[in-house]
Amino acid sequence: MTMSENESKTNSTVPDEPIISGHSYDGIEEYDNPMPGWWVWLFIASIVWSPIYILGVHQFGFINSYEDDLSEQQTELVEIRAAFEAANPTATVTEESIAAYVGVQEHIDSGAVLYSTNCAMCHANNAGGLIGPNLTDEYWIHGSKNTDMFTVITEGVLEKGMTPWGAILSAEQRSQLIAFIRSVQGSNPEGAKAPEGDMAVAATEATSEGL
Repeated sequence: MTMSENESKTNSTVPDEPIISGHSYDGIEEYDNPMPGWWVWLFIASIVWSPIYILGVHQFGFINSYEDDLSEQQTELVEIRAAFEAANPTATVTEESIAAYVGVQEHIDSGAVLYSTNCAMCHANNAGGLIGPNLTDEYWIHGSKNTDMFTVITEGVLEKGMTPWGAILSAEQRSQLIAFIRSVQGSNPEGAKAPEGDMAVAATEATSEGL
């Protein structure tokens, strides 16, 4: 291929757009290409919108400021929370309310299912204790009342690795768990862990009285 043919081939690949004079670096030249139309119109629209937005926020008030939006959202959150609390009233848990579950076979059976699913891996299938303490004896680490047990189930014992179940199990389910635990007290299962905590006569009396 001759020199003239090479030059002709090279020149044929050069764009027809005019080169901006002086805009060249290391052999790279800048062509005078127009901006895309959509970009130009977007730029114009932003310029037109700017004074409208400023007047709308600061002068005439037909556009909400950040503070207005925040206030409205907070008001909406308060209304949503109030509606939820009205539809889901907080259960009042007392010794008496939990005692209504203790000794009732239906609740014991439900509690047994919950125990097997959520508690047996730490307290053993027979409630005699593994990682967690023995639940069948008369000794208690965190208190022997029904409400003490309810609190432990609800809040967990994080330093011992016990999960808080308050956000997972309903108040009724936690009460059913207590009904099951009360039903197995004194069962003295084979291989049960040694007692931990303090002996509570109240726990035995409460069981015999249906608490």
